[in-house]
Amino acid sequence: MKVLVAMDEFNGIISSYQANRYVEEAVASQFDEADIVQVPLFNGRHELMDSVFLWQSGTKYKVQVHDADMKPVEATYGTTDNQMTVIEGNLFLKGDKPVNQRTSYGLGEVIADALNNDAEHLVISLGGIGSFDGGAGMLQALGAKFYDDEGEVIDVTEGSYILKYVRRVDFDDLHPRLNEVRIQVMSDFSSRLYGKQSEIMQIYPALGLTREAAADIDNTVWYFSEILKSEKQLALGYVERGGAGGGIAALLNQMYDAEIKTSQALVDQITHLESLISKADLIIFGEGVNEADQLLETTTLRIAELASKHHKPSIAICATPDKFELFENMDVTAMFNTFMEMPKTYTDFKMGIQIRHYTVQAIKLLKTTLEA
Repeated sequence: MKVLVAMDEFNGIISSYQANRYVEEAVASQFDEADIVQVPLFNGRHELMDSVFLWQSGTKYKVQVHDADMKPVEATYGTTDNQMTVIEGNLFLKGDKPVNQRTSYGLGEVIADALNNDAEHLVISLGGIGSFDGGAGMLQALGAKFYDDEGEVIDVTEGSYILKYVRRVDFDDLHPRLNEVRIQVMSDFSSRLYGKQSEIMQIYPALGLTREAAADIDNTVWYFSEILKSEKQLALGYVERGGAGGGIAALLNQMYDAEIKTSQALVDQITHLESLISKADLIIFGEGVNEADQLLETTTLRIAELASKHHKPSIAICATPDKFELFENMDVTAMFNTFMEMPKTYTDFKMGIQIRHYTVQAIKLLKTTLEA
């Protein structure tokens, strides 16, 4: 009996790794000789670094950089043995200052360090970072210069509000290796660089902003994109998912042909998920992502699709019933949810026990058919 276990995180309560372990315990209690393969999952806002290094070996690096408030912070990134360098922005690019005074400078510092360490392939997660400066701070850390109408250098680490003074950009001293590496950026949030579908105009209530304050930041990013369009012929506004990271995705896409990938596409790429599913006898997967808050296209949809394609029995253990209709249409064998509504506080131990309990009960029901 080959069992594939692929649990995503549960709304910050329990990680993918922890959820997988509880499901593994449940499977082992029901099948004496089960061959269990755990696939650690991640999404656009959680667990990229941990999941990749559970799946692959490599080296992690620590570097002193700056957070979104320009305060010193230690950041960790890693390079796998097959030369994929993983940078998870939300682990270090946080801030407490007003949103229009935060910068993406620290991300540029980490990228520069990775390039100096001979990175060949960058995978950058942009979900949940604290800056909305159109990537200007990141570019400054990588060597870009910005000038006002009097030819004076502007320090864009002051935040997005300073971008309205930019009149000219100079990219001559950008890190030379940026043109040599493959770049992939990860985002599960559908957004554009500016306008009604920009990231900040969709999530500003969660940031504690008024609509007017969010619109002011959005307009400033639009202005900055117009400068880049005029100065460098960069068309950023229509890049799908380009608003990720406050516009970093669109910037890297247009400047360095960066691929903008969803987490499910990257999970496929890193783990060869379809091959694993095709060889399994049973698939157990699930998630606790609150769709109303995060609007994520999580890997669970891909797993359900592949299980159906390969005619595999599958069990979904989720925190809420948000995706049940989609799973039903994809012929998932059985679905269980631990909550009707996600609680604001819950312990990881209780969550793990619930996941294990539902998995055991589902397998007991399914064993009748499997053993027939």
